[in-house]
Amino acid sequence: MKKRLFFLLLAAMMMPLAMNAQHNASVHIDTTIDACVSYIWPVNGVTYTASGAYTAIVGDTLYILDLNIHPQYTIMISTPIAGGCTYQWGDSTLTTSGLHTQTFKSVDNCDSIVTINLNLTGTATKLYTVTACDSLVWKGDTLRTTGMTMITDTTNPACDSLLTMDLTIIQHTQKTYDTVVTACNRTRFRFSASQSWTTVTVDGTVMTSEAYGNTTAGRRIMHPRTAEKCYDSLVTVTFNIKSYGINNVIARECDEFTFTVNDSTEKYYTYNALDTVTLTKEAANGCDSLIILDVKIVSSPVVSIEGDLRVKPGSDAVLRGKCDKANANFLWSNGSTKDSIVLTNVTGNVDVYLTASSTSQGIQCASTTYVTVMANLLGLDDVDNDILNVYPNPTCAKINISTAETIKNVSVFNMMGQQVINANTANEVDLSTLTNGNYVVRIELANGKVSTRTVVLSK
Repeated sequence: MKKRLFFLLLAAMMMPLAMNAQHNASVHIDTTIDACVSYIWPVNGVTYTASGAYTAIVGDTLYILDLNIHPQYTIMISTPIAGGCTYQWGDSTLTTSGLHTQTFKSVDNCDSIVTINLNLTGTATKLYTVTACDSLVWKGDTLRTTGMTMITDTTNPACDSLLTMDLTIIQHTQKTYDTVVTACNRTRFRFSASQSWTTVTVDGTVMTSEAYGNTTAGRRIMHPRTAEKCYDSLVTVTFNIKSYGINNVIARECDEFTFTVNDSTEKYYTYNALDTVTLTKEAANGCDSLIILDVKIVSSPVVSIEGDLRVKPGSDAVLRGKCDKANANFLWSNGSTKDSIVLTNVTGNVDVYLTASSTSQGIQCASTTYVTVMANLLGLDDVDNDILNVYPNPTCAKINISTAETIKNVSVFNMMGQQVINANTANEVDLSTLTNGNYVVRIELANGKVSTRTVVLSK
């Protein structure tokens, strides 16, 4: 404090002189600095190595520097320092004897370089705490019991180490797992979740080995030992491979094909076309059976018989066959293969049938129609076609009767001579309730004349 007051008094005494030299200095700035070894004053750029009070005038400002310079210390501790196997000095752990130098900070925050002479003569001690399954190999010895074991490590010639093992031995327990892997027509398994094959999980863990199997093969895999639980998992995997069938069904049918799967009936009504249908059917072993249907359906020919279905006793009857297939082959009940036949000297009822067969896309289909030629069963046709007309013929439902005469009664008979409809007086008769085939329509007029017409019903 006295030194500071001295310099302030000196600066005040010098102020008039400075004012004469530069009368504009009217402000002063006082700064106190602590530095190590030297200090460069930014005001004038001068380097100072000693403590003191320094002044400088810049413009109208008087700068006063109160500078304290602290030294850097170099210390040599020549007396040897004894240590054990290691010596902790500052932030360093020393493991060798001899001179060691380290830099510290003094109370003035300046570097102090200190050198010591270290002499290590002791023995290091280290403790290990270990838990092991069954046994532990340590420094060439197999340890099998729980407790403390001490050994001197002489591998470091500069310092022996006393090593202590605090060992806990756990007897491991074996866990056995029997796992059955089931799949349909799969013969290869990889025990990994990253694969698309069948995975095997044991005790929540996905097995990572690869195995191959069939219906009876098994493979044992040791699960890695877990130290915490201290057990081995002995896994026995049995592969149960179930086979599924592939059934190819080729159907070449007329009109309709019916295929039954899983107790349900599926129908396919494909005409003049080829269909491939894939079905799955659950087999008894739980695997799906693949059914591939190759279905081709063609329509059967539509055949009818026209001609003299009502004749006088002893007369001949001419019958003509008709078919919607242009290439159809005819076969009459009398063995004829022609388009028409003649029945001679018809005296009663004569049953006649006609079978028409045709081949389309390699499939042969046939249809048969039946008629009965009757002699005088329903009476002769006394009415000319110009006077009475029945249309349309063939028909899919109704027929119309066109005549200028009054209709007394209309009856419809099947080919067995059985009456199936009695319409009384009607110009229109509905045949939609009847099955497809040929029918005889008997029309009785009010003037006593009777007319018969054969009508084909095709819905």
